[in-house]
Amino acid sequence: MAQLQNVVLSFFILGVSSAFLTSRYYQSAAFERPFHFSILTLLLAGLAIAAWARPIYRQVSRFESLPTTNSTTWSRPWLGGRLSHLEIAARSVAQSQSPSWFLLLFCIVGRTILYWRTIQTIHCSWDGLQVRLNATRSGSNCRPSVFRLSMGRISQGQTFLPLVLRVVEILEMRPLVLPSNTYETTSHNKSLIALYVVTASVWGIAATDILFMTEHLTGAICAPGAWERLIPLAQLVTLGCDALIITLVSRLRQGREDKKRSWWSVASLLLVSAGILLLLSLPSFFSRQNFRWNMYLDSVTVRDLALDSIAAAAGLIAGTYLLGALHPTTVALAAGATSVFVYMEGRIFDGTMNRICSSAWGLIASVVVVFGPGVLLHHAKPLGRPQPPSDRPRPFYRSKFFVLAGLTALLLTFQAILWGDSRTSPNFPTYVLYEARAMSENWISKAKQSNTLDEAVLEYRTRYGVPPPPDFDKWYRFAVLVDSPIIDDFGQIHSDFLPFWGTLPVVIRQRTAHLLEHPINSFGGLTIEDGKVELSAHVHGTHKWMLDEMKEMIEPFAKWLPDMQLAFNLDDECRVSVPFDLLQAYENEALKSRARLASKSAFFGFSKGQSLPVSKEFLVQGTASEKTSPWFQNWSKAPIFYEWISSTCPPDSPVRQFHWWNRKADCPTCSDPHMTDGVVSDWKLSGDLCHQPDLAYLHGFLSSPSIAAVSHTLFPVFSQSRMHNFNDILHPSPWSWRDEVSFEKEKGIAWNEKLKSVFWRGAASDGYAVTGSWQTFLRARFVNMATHADAVLRSKSRSLLHYISPSRSQLPRSSQNPASPVEVNVTFVGEWHRCDTRDCALEKTQFYGPASAEPPPSVDFQEHWRHRHLVDLDGAAFSARFLPFLRSGSLPYRAALFRTWWEERVHAWRHFVPLDVRLGDLWRVVGYFGGEGDQEAEKIAREGREWAEKALRKEDMQVYMFRLLLEWGRIVDDRREELGYVS
Repeated sequence: MAQLQNVVLSFFILGVSSAFLTSRYYQSAAFERPFHFSILTLLLAGLAIAAWARPIYRQVSRFESLPTTNSTTWSRPWLGGRLSHLEIAARSVAQSQSPSWFLLLFCIVGRTILYWRTIQTIHCSWDGLQVRLNATRSGSNCRPSVFRLSMGRISQGQTFLPLVLRVVEILEMRPLVLPSNTYETTSHNKSLIALYVVTASVWGIAATDILFMTEHLTGAICAPGAWERLIPLAQLVTLGCDALIITLVSRLRQGREDKKRSWWSVASLLLVSAGILLLLSLPSFFSRQNFRWNMYLDSVTVRDLALDSIAAAAGLIAGTYLLGALHPTTVALAAGATSVFVYMEGRIFDGTMNRICSSAWGLIASVVVVFGPGVLLHHAKPLGRPQPPSDRPRPFYRSKFFVLAGLTALLLTFQAILWGDSRTSPNFPTYVLYEARAMSENWISKAKQSNTLDEAVLEYRTRYGVPPPPDFDKWYRFAVLVDSPIIDDFGQIHSDFLPFWGTLPVVIRQRTAHLLEHPINSFGGLTIEDGKVELSAHVHGTHKWMLDEMKEMIEPFAKWLPDMQLAFNLDDECRVSVPFDLLQAYENEALKSRARLASKSAFFGFSKGQSLPVSKEFLVQGTASEKTSPWFQNWSKAPIFYEWISSTCPPDSPVRQFHWWNRKADCPTCSDPHMTDGVVSDWKLSGDLCHQPDLAYLHGFLSSPSIAAVSHTLFPVFSQSRMHNFNDILHPSPWSWRDEVSFEKEKGIAWNEKLKSVFWRGAASDGYAVTGSWQTFLRARFVNMATHADAVLRSKSRSLLHYISPSRSQLPRSSQNPASPVEVNVTFVGEWHRCDTRDCALEKTQFYGPASAEPPPSVDFQEHWRHRHLVDLDGAAFSARFLPFLRSGSLPYRAALFRTWWEERVHAWRHFVPLDVRLGDLWRVVGYFGGEGDQEAEKIAREGREWAEKALRKEDMQVYMFRLLLEWGRIVDDRREELGYVS
């Protein structure tokens, strides 16, 4: 009875542990760090077992292999001392372990290394069993009519463990001797063996395919590299290691008369494994990036490592106990079935199972998954194992399996009916277009509701709670003169400047001076004094044109600006990331400062001199420091998400609650706040990373930026673009001012004359490719999806879309397939840069073919206008081609996290089509606008062009910059709480 209670308790602990770890699998930072997790788990389990088994070593007579003395410890006469209990235990372990103990040690260490390697390249892992006429998942590398078998999720094929364990037993034909088997042995029942093998195979296949079908794939690329090709083999070897570990531990536990001594062997095994893994991880400390990864753990990582290691250690101890009393297949099945059921529960609540069960195969697989474990338990008779007499009751875990399976099936069915919900409607949600157009009309009408200066001043105070800055009348007349369609709404400027209101003006000026004194950090200086604009002499020649363009933009209104100095970011990437708590403190102080300004009854103009003038030494060649600023850290080629994004988010936000490490599948619910019926419904919110932890590895800037010199301090850095979670000050881009890429009206083409095709040409500039990081970059995923567009589009929309290779891009319309309304003409061009040698070679092979293949040639930028559907994607930062796309009369699609100065005035679904950066909505949206929504596509393209010609001119850039610098002039003035426009 006591043994039965212990078995039941161990089953409960193992089940709870499996359920807990499965529910947190993709969301736990512990699984993102296999070495940390494995070492801690092995250490905790080993110490717990050793603490329980240690008393046996107080009786030295048990160690017959070592010399005995009359003392309670062995002596070391050559050293004049005695051995401690720990040393006695170590010697006994060294002299008493069998070869299988060392094989176990090898398997534990080896599987950890393989698991780590698979985690790093999870997008190359096998997915599940698929027998389909067409590929059904966006971004997958599957082809039609391909039979694909896998070992399931990265959980290393736990659903196939019962099968593999049974096969190992068949091959060995050496049954384990269970302590409860005291009755006589009968002959093997070959039919039962075959039934078990078949049932275990079918259950494993059904379970892994359920897992595959419920994942939302990201389109991550599995490159044709050596490591990538070996990942499926690594999964198989890991599965074999798991089977060996379970079998050998079971043999160790059941094959010793002294059970406590077997516990000590297990404890020593776990502790030695932890020590070896720790030693193997030490070389990684010599790499700067790896040292950061290993040592600088955020609070979420520490919490997850602690919780999951404790849970895993408890499950490990419970499983070890069960292996001493039950057959290994029973223990493996208990853990695997629990994990699968918990996973299915999660998919019911996020609505995925409802869609899966609507298909015939999904329904069959679900039934097999629910009832399969019961059938396996019913026939879980060890080979050559004694059969119980007919009048002997079956073990409790067999006799109740039908009841448990039935209850589980009813529970899952009830939940699927009650909570199940298909997250995406089969039809395109056209209501999103109408709602977006209404909001756009409302914004535009209110953005210019003031018709006089007095009305504009009153509207300013109403909107922002403070008076306009001095010389506001000069700005107003300038804006009216150039017929600006925006007079009242400049919320972007006020949002950018709010934290600086909470910082002393002298501190802001000092920080500006610091930036300009360290031009090696890619900052360019510009000073405005007495209406004249001067540039820093330290700007590199390749970047000097940017400040020249800014000077040209500012000079027409510089005479009305107060004296100031500005630090411009000459890199593409943004630079300032202020932690959430600190930013909140700044903004709280800002509100107090603005309240004091609002309470004044009399206002003054700009000060003529500052209390602490900023040095102008940066204007002189050779005076700037060649040292890097200590306030900016170099994170180039390293993942920045957890250090520079998470810290900027509220404590209760998803990125501060869990990490999503799976590069292959996105988080099912992370995009919910900004998406409706499978499309982006809130473009502004879609750029906020605080609810999107699954984007950590799906964007080049986040996973491996080419340049990332970033600071947590609120420096006044003016940048062309930034991500939502950064605090750079946005300004109109010199790229747009200079027309580096532009739309030439004389080369424009009417909508009905444009090719019905999706067109994109570009370079892989959205990050630095190192150790395979490019395989999840935005542009690489997009081009890879386009390569498989035919299969994907057939499953994602009602329209059939046809893929053509770049070599067919110039075919006349008469040669196109008339049954396909949209073609996909997408490819990278040019040689590969921003990559390590191995990654450059892999990228070329992946996208261009053999190493001898010539890269596709670049095309004239004006070629874009021949196509109706143009896709804009983030590069190293924002893409400068978006504004020409708007002006072209083609339909622009935009997938981006970087935001620019014009975000508030260009509206999704009214002027362009927004795309989620996961790209899961890409072909659904393209299918609609390329088919039944063609008229809507033409309307959006026309309205986008008309609005760009009205609100995104060079004059509009000047209006924005003029207002930006007027506001900034007040912020850096020591008397800013007394400054305001006086009519």
